[in-house]
Amino acid sequence: MYEINVYDLRSALKYLNTSGEKIDVIDQQLSADCEIAAHYSAYGAGVPNKSNLNHGNPVIYKNVKGYSVPVLMGLFNSRSTCAKLLGLDHINLGRELSKFVVDGYVPQIMDNPPCQENIVTSDIDIMKVLPILRYTNSSAGPYITMGVVYAQDLETGEEDITIHRLCVQGKDTLTIYLIPGRHIEIFYQKAKKMGKPLPITISIGVDPAIYLASTFSYPVTPLGYNELHIAGALRKNGVKVAKAVTNDAKSIAYSEIVIEGYILPDEMPENTKCVDGDSLPEFLGYIGKAQKSLPIVKVSALTYRNNPIYQTIVGPGSELSNLCGISTEASLYKCIKESVTDKIQNCFCSHSGGGKLLAFLQFIKDSTIDDAKTRQAGIAAFAAFHELKHAFLLDDDINILDERDVLWAMTTRFQGSHSIISIPNLNGHPLDPSQSPEFSSENPIEGTTYKTVFDCTVPYKMKDK
Repeated sequence: MYEINVYDLRSALKYLNTSGEKIDVIDQQLSADCEIAAHYSAYGAGVPNKSNLNHGNPVIYKNVKGYSVPVLMGLFNSRSTCAKLLGLDHINLGRELSKFVVDGYVPQIMDNPPCQENIVTSDIDIMKVLPILRYTNSSAGPYITMGVVYAQDLETGEEDITIHRLCVQGKDTLTIYLIPGRHIEIFYQKAKKMGKPLPITISIGVDPAIYLASTFSYPVTPLGYNELHIAGALRKNGVKVAKAVTNDAKSIAYSEIVIEGYILPDEMPENTKCVDGDSLPEFLGYIGKAQKSLPIVKVSALTYRNNPIYQTIVGPGSELSNLCGISTEASLYKCIKESVTDKIQNCFCSHSGGGKLLAFLQFIKDSTIDDAKTRQAGIAAFAAFHELKHAFLLDDDINILDERDVLWAMTTRFQGSHSIISIPNLNGHPLDPSQSPEFSSENPIEGTTYKTVFDCTVPYKMKDK
């Protein structure tokens, strides 16, 4: 790890500019209503099925129609840029990041935080201030896709941060998609049973270390573990947080923008125009279906820095895959090394699986027993990260960052008769369209899937050949 002076979005952009990384600026006037998303999708998002698969530079749209606030996209587009922003090596990024899943870097309360240089608590209309993007003509509405939701358990005081998609339903009303089992969803369900709203803040435009830390999940970060400790460990200092203006939640002190509010016990359709309609383009490369009923967020305040930057993301694409995948790599590496075998060398979560569903695990074998340990590690990967669907086991001579090398190993070191382990009826990711009874009768209910280990390693007895 090497030292860098990054603590918020602005210092991150400054660091990239001074270290030779290019940040593109688009002067063309474009609308937040579909035009920016379409432009960036073609410009360099690395979207599947596009003729231009270039994983381009970060882009700032400085001339957004009807707004003075610029839009930033693509900050996490490049794996090497992600590593640079953390002060880590890009080849072993997940492995190195796993060392920072620690306790002891408690968030620090900051008075008069930059995120509250401007405060709006009455006549709130977030769409008048923020250029929140609508992604396609059929999308349920404008979506906040890079909002770090910060909440506390009303009973225990335990804290958590997570990125959740938020659809704008009115000038001070949002819906939030809380995937069952995520920690803030657990906080919400407890508050709902108590008949109380859950106070939250939504921080937009934060230190890249916070964004990457927020994508960790259980079991590596169990319920009660605040992922801000990871960001603090990376920066060697507790993250600065601030007390909200209108509720009992906290926000990231150096956020560009903060939305304060409450998740209500009430719910409404995500797509109010068509309950069975679309949501937005998802990370796996398909247009998502809107949820029939989602919790409502009532906005109580909008605060922001002077001259704020609105940061967002388009899905699918390389930026979203990096955000999802790097923490998954760290989780898989940490769990396998600690619970199965220290022969694991590295891990890469390919963009082909959106950073979540497909993992390449690299091992070095020193004895015959390592054949079995390697396969055991493949099975253990599904417990280490429950959304994972396919795990490829690979030798240490394979470049796991190159899918051509991975497929070469599969072609020459894999036999379908015995090199495959397939486990039925496991819980998968809800956005995988193949895990339904309609797709396969082997899946008894929606949300179940087969999970498969592909052993593409050479048996130890043949290693010298």
